[in-house]
Amino acid sequence: MIAPSPVRRTDQSPSPFGGGQGGGIAILALRVGSRAWRELRKMRTAIILLAILALLATVGTLLPQLPQNPRGVMGYVLRHPVTAPWFARLGLFDIFSSWPFIVVAVLMYTSIGASMFIRVPAAWRRAMEPAQRNRGLWAEVASIIFHASFFILLVGVVFGKAAGFLGNVAVVEGDSFTEARANYDNLSEGRLATQHANFQVKVDSFSASYWPSGAPRDFTSQVRIYDGGRLVETKSIQVNHYVDYRGVKIYQAGFGWAPTLKIETPDGRVVEDTPTIFVGDPQFANGVIKAPSAGPGDQQLGATAIFMPDPQIADQSIAPGTPQLRNPILLVRLYRGDLHLNRPQNVFALDTSNMDLRWRGALRVGESVVTPDGYRLSFTGLKRYTDLTINKDPGIPIVLAAFIIGLSALLISLYLPLLGPEQRLSPSRELTG
Repeated sequence: MIAPSPVRRTDQSPSPFGGGQGGGIAILALRVGSRAWRELRKMRTAIILLAILALLATVGTLLPQLPQNPRGVMGYVLRHPVTAPWFARLGLFDIFSSWPFIVVAVLMYTSIGASMFIRVPAAWRRAMEPAQRNRGLWAEVASIIFHASFFILLVGVVFGKAAGFLGNVAVVEGDSFTEARANYDNLSEGRLATQHANFQVKVDSFSASYWPSGAPRDFTSQVRIYDGGRLVETKSIQVNHYVDYRGVKIYQAGFGWAPTLKIETPDGRVVEDTPTIFVGDPQFANGVIKAPSAGPGDQQLGATAIFMPDPQIADQSIAPGTPQLRNPILLVRLYRGDLHLNRPQNVFALDTSNMDLRWRGALRVGESVVTPDGYRLSFTGLKRYTDLTINKDPGIPIVLAAFIIGLSALLISLYLPLLGPEQRLSPSRELTG
């Protein structure tokens, strides 16, 4: 007789995620998340993320940034109409507030924090064992301090942003700027920012030199600083050479041209006669002049202009040349109509939808022209302007302390084991998984 085969149980314990396709997806998601967490807490991952942050910061040095140089961003947009919109979508014109930078920074700090969550208890337990107290242990402690310095750095950056400010202002040669909230062209303040210093910066002159290719080699603003009506400093502001007064740093961010187009109405009224800031490359700058006082409604005046310091003229065509001031010319289009000043608008743009073109042509410095309508246009003067970035960051001492602590700990962790006989730590169960 053949004995019956034993019956095998085919039922299994129910999955905590439920059965079917939904449970399988949940299990797969759990496995992927667990694997991602294990990778994220590795120091190798933190180093890769740190390298990506450094790369993004490099992009911030190559492209003009909105907080420091909004006119430079406007000029870049005018010169690169294809790539500029994509860069703007990615936030590359304000790289340190962009979503790629924030995401990578959050992942990096999560990686460092997760690694320290394991390494600190492991190091503590090793320190409690006399056999483990060797040079390798102290090198491990120094390595932990090095990674902790990143969090000190984060505290300094956050505090500096919360208690400081960053502003931008364009000052024409011979004009002054008072360091007060209302006088900035662009200002970003932290929630804990205190009162402004209210000192005055007078720009006496500006000079620029160029490489043979036409690229700027150096540019310098000669300034005087007054505090309470008293002259306290006379300084030169250059690229990478800022002026620091009362904890406020003044940087040279850019420069440009400020032509003066004088506009007179047929009845002799002067409705515009001040330097206008133009944006763009030094050899090809764009500007907009608006004269709402010329008349009511459809009698207002507006002009778009292109300034070239060294135009290349051949037959009937004009092309930009070098940024050297050799034969300056101003190409003007004069419009009359409604400027739409009752609604927000870009000061560097002119809405000509309800305006008529009344005259267009070229003017050199000192020349005038009378339009068929009786308006007189005169190119009366030309100045430069300097674009200054003004920054107060009280978190810098904390950032400097983080750098010193981190660098010192890194050197100790690298070289301490080399100062004596080779001493290794036994592998920790937490670190080996």
